[in-house]
Amino acid sequence: MPPNTAAQPDSQTGQRPAWVRILLWVGAAFLLFNTLGVALFVVSGPSIGIGMLVRLALVGAAVALPLWKWHGMNVLHTWRNPKVASFTRRDDPATGGLLFDVEPARAARMPALPLFAFGVFLLLNALLAGTRSTGAFVGLYVVALVCIGVGCTFVLPGARARKPVTVSVSARGVQSGDLDMPLEAVADVRVSHGGLVVDPDPLMPQRNGVSTAAMAGRHMGRRQEKRGYEVTIRADGDSGYGLLAGGLTEDCARALATDLGKAIDAARGNRDTAPVGASAAL
Repeated sequence: MPPNTAAQPDSQTGQRPAWVRILLWVGAAFLLFNTLGVALFVVSGPSIGIGMLVRLALVGAAVALPLWKWHGMNVLHTWRNPKVASFTRRDDPATGGLLFDVEPARAARMPALPLFAFGVFLLLNALLAGTRSTGAFVGLYVVALVCIGVGCTFVLPGARARKPVTVSVSARGVQSGDLDMPLEAVADVRVSHGGLVVDPDPLMPQRNGVSTAAMAGRHMGRRQEKRGYEVTIRADGDSGYGLLAGGLTEDCARALATDLGKAIDAARGNRDTAPVGASAAL
């Protein structure tokens, strides 16, 4: 089957093994901690005590929570992606099925970028000022938290799903990340946004009716809302939907959902006709 694309990605994407990712992050954390520790030692001299360690822990928590707890690392990993999501369909020789390599759109960078930069600047100044005055540290730290928190409201919505994935459709079922669903269990594939089913038509057929796409944009900045669509799948007999791919633009999400539906139907047809072909060959 010839390849089909919604928008050709710049390169094929693949995820590193879990142990490699853990090793990389442990190494990065070690370098960051030691670099910051050396800088503080140079500034403070040998007088580093419990107070400095507490301030260092507070600053580290202000940076670590958005990155690891609230999936900010996904935003960083896709920082250089195009602003339009894309996917590529290719054959899978191992299973005889199809693979969909999905590349999400990058998160909208403004106005979060200057807020983050100013917040980090304030955190560093808080560490320096804290060596002389606890009150100065608290004041700068609180303002830095406000800047970082406001910036997070622009880039973190949908960050959990904003990562490259490869969706596999074959006789074995549908796989994407931790999701693995047999073909016979697939009941529905849909496009959603923040848990809402995306429908361009108004929910109420009136002159002032509002579509779900417009409703979803009300709790996000408009630029971010356009890059937060998801393709989800539901198993027969289950009301919940599992995530296949996220961080998509609307056109890419609709094209991916359509092609996945066709691939699932084709995989079911091939599986059902396989015994007949085998019998005829005998």
